[in-house]
Amino acid sequence: MQRIVDIHNHIIFDVDDGPATLEQSMDLMRQAVKNQITDIVATPHQLEEDQTSEDRSRQEKILKNFKELKAAVEKEGLPLKLYLGGELYYTTGVIRAQEIPYFTYENKKKYVLIEFSMNWNPEGYKEIFYELIQEGCTPVLAHPERYSYFWDIVDDIIDLIKMGAVMQINAGSLLGYNGTQALFVSQMMLSEGLAHIIASDAHRANRSIGFNLPRAAETYKDTYPHIDFEKLISVHPWKVLQGEAIELDEEPCYRFDKKKQYKKWKRFYFKHDILGIGNKTKKRRKKVRRYI
Repeated sequence: MQRIVDIHNHIIFDVDDGPATLEQSMDLMRQAVKNQITDIVATPHQLEEDQTSEDRSRQEKILKNFKELKAAVEKEGLPLKLYLGGELYYTTGVIRAQEIPYFTYENKKKYVLIEFSMNWNPEGYKEIFYELIQEGCTPVLAHPERYSYFWDIVDDIIDLIKMGAVMQINAGSLLGYNGTQALFVSQMMLSEGLAHIIASDAHRANRSIGFNLPRAAETYKDTYPHIDFEKLISVHPWKVLQGEAIELDEEPCYRFDKKKQYKKWKRFYFKHDILGIGNKTKKRRKKVRRYI
């Protein structure tokens, strides 16, 4: 059986915007098994106060609930292996990731998952990412395709990849569940070789925000035959989990044509959102007969 590893999700109950109860967490676990997931790293949100506070009661709750979930999975006999990490909201406090238990994947202090604000362009992240890398901890940037200001920071994203940072896109974005920009940019990053890992960002056991990695890979394997999807959903995420180095190809960074891709995006947006062509959630604009 192929190993399929998800390194970004919210499966631990009653700790963030994921499941509220243990049973809801177990619904996610059953869905994961149904969709052929074998290994899951839980990554609960870690906000600014979690990064700076000396109070560790929330971290203790996360660990307690994670252990309860893990025991429930074992009791039910589900063929899943669970691990623990975190998703750090970007502040300058992320520089402390190696100091706080389970802020890094499996507490190995080798990789850390970081998300930016969805709508506000952060400052100083290139310097912070560089410092983390110098300390031996590689940042994994969560779902860059979802940031509303993506086209303002695309040059920085290229620089981050050259620096050694890993880019993770969401399966839900590729499947069209996160809006037009996320769909276009995730496809672009995939086809241009700028995406290194596909993850679920699962919150609930449904099609849009559940475990849909294999479905995303299956959807695009014929469209992008040059893409090695096994690397994106198995090899690279497993290396992150194990704390092993990923050999990133910098060549796509030098081939990337921002102006060309931005023009494609504007055409895609006009066709998809304005005209509604190929957009199942929007009715196509009907021709209006004018009477003068």
